[in-house]
Amino acid sequence: MEEVFIGRQPIYDRDMRTQAFELLFRAKDEGQAVFVDGDAATSEVIHSSLMDIGLQRLVGNKTAFVNLTRSFLTNGSAFVFPKDRVVLEVLEDIEIDDEVIAGVRALTESGYSVALDDYVYDRSHAPLLHLAKIVKIDLTRLTQVELHEHVRELRQYDVQLLAEKVETQEQYLSCLGLGFEYFQGYYLSRPVVVQGQRLPTSRLAVIELVNKLYRANVDLRELEAHISRDVSLSYHLLRFINSAFYGLSRPVESIRRAVVYLGQNAIRNWITIMALRAMDDQHSDLLVTALVRGRMAQRLAEECRLAHSDSFFTVGIFSILEKMLHLPMDELLQELPLTEDVNAALLQREGPMGDALTCAIAFEFDSASETRQFRGLDDERTGQIYLEAVAWAHDIEATVAQAGPPSPRYPRRSGRGHFRKRG
Repeated sequence: MEEVFIGRQPIYDRDMRTQAFELLFRAKDEGQAVFVDGDAATSEVIHSSLMDIGLQRLVGNKTAFVNLTRSFLTNGSAFVFPKDRVVLEVLEDIEIDDEVIAGVRALTESGYSVALDDYVYDRSHAPLLHLAKIVKIDLTRLTQVELHEHVRELRQYDVQLLAEKVETQEQYLSCLGLGFEYFQGYYLSRPVVVQGQRLPTSRLAVIELVNKLYRANVDLRELEAHISRDVSLSYHLLRFINSAFYGLSRPVESIRRAVVYLGQNAIRNWITIMALRAMDDQHSDLLVTALVRGRMAQRLAEECRLAHSDSFFTVGIFSILEKMLHLPMDELLQELPLTEDVNAALLQREGPMGDALTCAIAFEFDSASETRQFRGLDDERTGQIYLEAVAWAHDIEATVAQAGPPSPRYPRRSGRGHFRKRG
């Protein structure tokens, strides 16, 4: 399993209380970022913060500042974030034009807070300044006279000022006297690298799904079907939607409900991010096993007219995560809050879902006939369902293996980082 790293640097208010953390790309466990493609770095930060490590572990109940490149601002990828827990930063090297302003306006109208990173004042940027909530000023780029001029000009707008790269006490006290609301820099705190682990994802499966996502009038049922074919995608999607930042009253334990809840646009953005950092190393045998178990458990539920057959599928495919990740199931489930019924099925093989999983596994190991029965179905009928599931799983594997390369028109994605909302 691959290790992943995210840097985080605190952002303080005037009383030196931590209000937020900026999330920073790190290629490995080191204090400095290495140069990479901006879109790929943004994609890495988004994926790691939402799925590999989790926002809760990275920022707790604080706000996350995330840098966005031009493509993320203009193509809607940023909508994958929970809007009340992030501030989206417009990077300083982005040319401010009508397309960028339209992208920022769409974000703010949807409820996102936007910050301008390393900002140097320009009167022509007035439309952007009217949309921004926070302006970050890099102290290393301005003289003291220029800093005073910037503060005077920016106070015309309803924005909060954040002093970044505060490296000395003198700089901190100066900005405090100028009325800055927030402070960030080495004088206050250096970035800390947080480490996590990544579940490998089938690159071909993701690319196949992305190609379908960008077709017109894609059906949510089709999205569900394609996501369900990949164990890693399914795991990450459910971990994502069940994160603390969505605050759902009850867990979502099936791909179908996750897709319906998030909707086509959010799913499209999420899958595209996955595609940027997908890996080629696969566990093909385990994948087939997972598909067989999932399909058989689902078909057993349908045959016996049991509710939530899609949750039976989830139990089946997630039952192989221990072998794939070499981690105990109870530890994995701590990262993926599911219903008690699903957890009981995966941990103790309890309940109808646990019985269905036991039945599927019995065929794998050619166990005694009584373990191959399910809810009044004899081992002859369950055997037929098992063979159907095996055929279905191999068909799915073949379909994924034959998926073509990504479209050359496939848009690239990327991104970086609760403050006072304008009333």
